[in-house]
Amino acid sequence: MARPSRLQREVGIVLARRDHGEADRVIVLLTPEQRIDVLAKGVRKTRSRKAGHLELFSKTEVLLSRVKQSWDIVSQAEAVTVRAQLQDDFSRATYARYVAELVIRFFEGETSRQLYDLVDATFERLETAAPAALLTRWFEQQLLALAGFRPEWGMCVGERDAELCREPLRPRPTDRRAYGIDAERGGALCSDCLARHRNERGVRALSPSALSWLQALQQRDYAEAASFDLPPATARELAQVMDRYIAHHLERRPSALRILDG
Repeated sequence: MARPSRLQREVGIVLARRDHGEADRVIVLLTPEQRIDVLAKGVRKTRSRKAGHLELFSKTEVLLSRVKQSWDIVSQAEAVTVRAQLQDDFSRATYARYVAELVIRFFEGETSRQLYDLVDATFERLETAAPAALLTRWFEQQLLALAGFRPEWGMCVGERDAELCREPLRPRPTDRRAYGIDAERGGALCSDCLARHRNERGVRALSPSALSWLQALQQRDYAEAASFDLPPATARELAQVMDRYIAHHLERRPSALRILDG
């Protein structure tokens, strides 16, 4: 049997957890350097002192016993930030699960301080942000950039005469023609390229309002983006667009979206 070899202190965010054995849990932990699975022994027992410090979405300081060729073991845990609103409010908890699921799906092993700070700030804002959907749309744009799947919303990704179109996209409320989105090509299409590629799988129309918001959510910080009013129809379109875009790159639809659909 493998034995603990050394101790290491980490501060991490609890992204997910799953039961293991009769009383243990495997905790998915995001630290500034990595995303790791660790084992919390006996945490499901009624008298466990660690249980309250390893709640979902909390930021926790843990002392890990490093184990070769196995999960590291949580020897001690102390919550730094509990995030009770994300545990008690069903809607906010569901959005938080979606955020955590995207991190787990897009990142394995080594991560970055930028990702850690993004998740930490997003969970903090989710406790009070209204609407939570707008914050989630902003988070998607930032996460995709960090994961190497940054969509191109600023110029057309279509093709003309076997060459990239690259027409600058400057949507205006007065535009009468729709733009497009192509997940396979990784971004938006001008109106002409939408007409040219419309029958291809995965190509869909995109309203000028939705494209303008995608550009803003990608380029602006959240506080600035949140200062503008998001029309309900555009909010619904953005949710559908990003659902399809992310599902294409993950090759599956995030399971948390099924709860949001309900």
